[in-house]
Amino acid sequence: MGFDLFMTVAAIVAAAVATWAILRLFLSENDGIAPSCQRITDEKPAENHTENPDEEAGETHRSDIAKRLAISTILIIPTFTVTMLTFGGITLPHWLTNPWLHAIIATPVMFYCAAPMHNRGTAALRNRTPNADSLLSLAMTVVYVYSLLACVVSWIIPAGSHNQYFAFASMVAVLSLAISLIEQPPMAKKASEGDIPIAQSQETQEAQQSMDTLIQANITYEIRTRVTQITATMTMVIAVWTFALWLIFGLQPKLAIAVLIGATVLTVAGLVLQAYDRLPSR
Repeated sequence: MGFDLFMTVAAIVAAAVATWAILRLFLSENDGIAPSCQRITDEKPAENHTENPDEEAGETHRSDIAKRLAISTILIIPTFTVTMLTFGGITLPHWLTNPWLHAIIATPVMFYCAAPMHNRGTAALRNRTPNADSLLSLAMTVVYVYSLLACVVSWIIPAGSHNQYFAFASMVAVLSLAISLIEQPPMAKKASEGDIPIAQSQETQEAQQSMDTLIQANITYEIRTRVTQITATMTMVIAVWTFALWLIFGLQPKLAIAVLIGATVLTVAGLVLQAYDRLPSR
């Protein structure tokens, strides 16, 4: 009884400290998104060109995403199938359920297929403007590290909580890459590409209209960025308290399920925010 009370108090205190740190880091006043406004307003309206230099880069980027998605999908099929069959109570050969095999398969997905997501998410956290990539990267990292610890130093994890969630981490990467293939509406591009009339008398008016549209698009972008920042921050807080409350009141194995549920909160919110970023602005 005394140990349970100590763990309850420790979990509540840890969650409260984590909440304070998250809110202070990501919702306090900062200049994380200010440079973009200056960058946009200082730009001049682009002239009308028949060739778009960004089109080729965009196609290359989509091709890279498609390649990473194909690799991660191929790798996840065996681990996901084995995991589902195991949860269904079906007995499989030991070598198929060996956690080291799943770790070897999931590692390329973690460090290669999902590398762009981790890079963007980490950069956003450093700039104190967390986004969808930040949530998804955190979810993948938490379950991957926990699963790896269950393989390497299982003695530090309570008995009954030696679950491995490598398939979960790989699935996060697959879903994120699939959403990334959805073409994002180029707001700034539309604002900067106006058909400037040849007539000299209309050039000034058309340039001003292009600049006004560009500034309006930038304001819309900043609003969306702020909404994403607040939503991502509150999601991290919810994930922390979900983890802590399950450790206190949840069913056994408490630690393993708490990690999974906390990561699920981050994943669902991250995927929703990622899809939101692909919606056209109005």
